Amino acid sequence: MKISVIHNVFKENPLIRQSVILNLMALDSIGVEYQYIVFNDKGDESIKKQVEDLPVTYHYSDYNFGHKMCTGGWYGAIPLLEGDLVHNTGQDDIHTEQFYRTSLNMFSQTDCDMVFNNGFKVHEDASLIPEGLLPFQDISYANPRSVLSQLLGMEGNKSTRCWNFVAAPGVIYKKKLHDEIGPPDVDNFRGAADQEYWYRMLFHEKKLQYIKYPSWLYTVSQYSAGLEVIDGKENLSVLNPQYIDKIQSTYERMLNEIEE
Repeated sequence: MKISVIHNVFKENPLIRQSVILNLMALDSIGVEYQYIVFNDKGDESIKKQVEDLPVTYHYSDYNFGHKMCTGGWYGAIPLLEGDLVHNTGQDDIHTEQFYRTSLNMFSQTDCDMVFNNGFKVHEDASLIPEGLLPFQDISYANPRSVLSQLLGMEGNKSTRCWNFVAAPGVIYKKKLHDEIGPPDVDNFRGAADQEYWYRMLFHEKKLQYIKYPSWLYTVSQYSAGLEVIDGKENLSVLNPQYIDKIQSTYERMLNEIEE
């Protein structure tokens, strides 16, 4: 079983090299066959100097797939993927031997389509942020459609909420999902494309496995592309809600159509 890791980069960030090295060490320590792609989504060209001496495939995209968010490689790197599994991670997030080992073991032991691990939110120096455990939900995914209804807070035929119950860097999934349910829709959902993809998996009755043990570090960094102001609007506070609303209305309608 081979895993393709897509390490998304866009904005110059001195933490990139450190995170790539640590992720490579984790992969090497468990002896898994892997492909490591550093995907620069038409961002700062100076990033290449941080990784050009490392055993990775560095790819500079002439097209910005992620709309200035650090998600472009999730779609743009698809033609480069060689593995059976895909791990799409952020530019300064750190993953451990335990993260990869437990995830791969879960694929070997079950017929699941996706495994996600909990993690810690940390500062740039890797110190723990108070209340730093990511707020993943310890619920059963045996009935995916029921879980989707819970996440949307369905009351009658209306949705009352729309939760992103998993952060993308904590996920490893089967590449064949791109053929079965389509690729990530970054164009329509921008920075919320990961959230929409998990919902799409649930809607298509795909099997998810959750590992509660926190085994990776989600870095809350000043270099995050999500903190940029674009066209006078801040991505996180202004742009994301409109895409989350789109997710909510889309799956509310689809669930209602199924019931009818």
